[in-house]
Amino acid sequence: HIDLMVCSCAPAALQLLWMGYFPCAPLGPTLAVSLQLVSLVRQLFMRMPLNTSAWCESFEAYLAGMGYKVNTKVWVS
Repeated sequence: HIDLMVCSCAPAALQLLWMGYFPCAPLGPTLAVSLQLVSLVRQLFMRMPLNTSAWCESFEAYLAGMGYKVNTKVWVS
């Protein structure tokens, strides 16, 4: 639950974006999704069809976007 102070100078949707959330509507949003989650989903959809390799590559790209580096790859035969 997030409380917002809404005024004409800072609409709710804009405040949510500043806080890292994507609003479900431009006026009076009742739902918002984390921009980090939106980024992860975008990475997943860029590597469709969804399979283990695509999911791992997407998650690695998502973590890289947040400043993390995955140095280990394990191949299973």
